[in-house]
Amino acid sequence: MDSAVDRYTGQIVDGEQLWYIDPVDKEGYICRGCGVMVNPVSFEAHHKVRPHFKELPSKPHESWCDVEGEEKLVAKARKERVTTQVGFPGSFPSKLQLVDEREKVAIPGAPIGGKGASSGGSSSGTATGKTHTQWTAHTIRPICRTYINFPKDRDLPLSVPGADGNNYDEVIRKLVSQDIVVYPKQHIFVAPLSWSKPKDIPGKIIVELSYGFWANKKLLSPYRLVIDSSSWSAAKKNYVLTELEVSRKEAKERADAGKKSEKSWVFFVGQQESTNPSDFVVSDHRLICCLTGELGNG
Repeated sequence: MDSAVDRYTGQIVDGEQLWYIDPVDKEGYICRGCGVMVNPVSFEAHHKVRPHFKELPSKPHESWCDVEGEEKLVAKARKERVTTQVGFPGSFPSKLQLVDEREKVAIPGAPIGGKGASSGGSSSGTATGKTHTQWTAHTIRPICRTYINFPKDRDLPLSVPGADGNNYDEVIRKLVSQDIVVYPKQHIFVAPLSWSKPKDIPGKIIVELSYGFWANKKLLSPYRLVIDSSSWSAAKKNYVLTELEVSRKEAKERADAGKKSEKSWVFFVGQQESTNPSDFVVSDHRLICCLTGELGNG
């Protein structure tokens, strides 16, 4: 499972967020579908697989839980449109809301969950395998994962504060690959991660993308993310650096295996520099994520 519900806060937690959480509560997460306890795994630095959640053999999913159904739906959606006249046959994030992190502190002894748990603290209903919901994301990651997983269904509604557009196809914008372009409106932007290692300098992380201005088959001026980490804790900074390094290695592994269409994609919300439009400044770790695979076309 890519994500689970924090049983103390009721919020959906993506596996990659376990890189940032210290310590990880092995009993703190429940299935988004049926509410049974699930096990967070592969979150230690030495693991090559991204962090995720697994079913506990002693506590299997409820018979009506549709977690496996979601995986089958994604496999189908990568090939064809799954939205019908009846609607979209699954749950998805339709809104981004950055919640004050102080509101996320777990309160010992006050778990949220149980059978029929909510699919998130801001869900519009329950995810029981029979009732499908739109829910509110608190980082851009689940939104970006939905964008990749459902390339033919990008007309699903999406609201991101400050971003132009009303659905996935409008809100998320791929950067122009062969030139530097000024974007007058805000979006969740996406471009492939360069194989170059990010530069970690005091107060900043500089990340090169593989799109930008090309001449004679050479990338002369790449788009860059200038991540302002000056006010971040060491944990936040390490979280972002870890994901960038894991994603960089994933991209190289895919290329070595001949899977050229599978890249590590960087999604971000940033302010484009007016004097140097190749640079985007990002200051919130919740507004950047990397996902590896085929971006696909709608």
